[in-house]
Parts: sequence; structure tokens; C-alpha cells
Amino acid sequence: MTPIKPGINNLLNIGTGGFFGAISRFLLSNTIVTPFDTLTVNMLGSFALGMLMYETEFFGYVSPRVRMGFGIGFLGSFTTFSTFAIQSYQMVPALAIMNIATNVVLTLIAVLSGRGVIILLIRIKERRMAKL
Repeated sequence: MTPIKPGINNLLNIGTGGFFGAISRFLLSNTIVTPFDTLTVNMLGSFALGMLMYETEFFGYVSPRVRMGFGIGFLGSFTTFSTFAIQSYQMVPALAIMNIATNVVLTLIAVLSGRGVIILLIRIKERRMAKL
């Protein structure tokens, strides 16, 4: 992957995405008031990032600028490793271990599910093209 140059336009793009991601995270976590709000947000973000990563690899419709703003900016601030870490730290050890395992496993499954959606879309596109 080519490194991103920290030009002002790229920084503003990432910052704008981060602004909206942080606000979305705040609003969603205040809507989903359960012990699983952080897990839910991280799974949604992981699913979206999985789709974005593999869309870029297989389709390439999403521009680098959108990937940067949405992937680094929005999803980077929408998902929250620090809250997950603090919540785990504040739990009793057995519950913390379960929380850590659950978060790691389910967010990885979410990334793979996002990838699976893109692969499914590729197969659908290929079948349509084959019929033409």
C-alpha cells in the first residue's frame, strides 16, 4: 500500500471523516445503552471496514480520497479500542477475559463478513456479465 502524504487536503478529509465518525459513535452509543454498545459499534465499524478494504481490492470503485475520509477518518473515530480497553480493565478478571475474547472474535467475524458481502457482489456481477 502506498503511504498517504500528509497534505492539507488529506488532513482535512481525514479530519472531516473523524468529526462525523466521533459524533456518530456518540449518538449511537447513547441510543444503544447496553453493556454491548462498544461491541456493537466496533462490529459495525469492522464490517464496514471489511467491505471498504475488499471493495478496493476487488472492484476499485471507491476513490482513495473516499477511502481515506471514510476508512481512516470516519471509521477510525467511530470504532473505539480505547473504550473497549477501559471497559475490560474495569471488569472482574473472568468477565474481562470473556469481553476481550468476544470483541476480538466478533470484530474479526465482522471484517470477514464485510469481505464476504463484497465477494458475493463480485459473483453476482460476474454472472450478469456472463449472461450478456
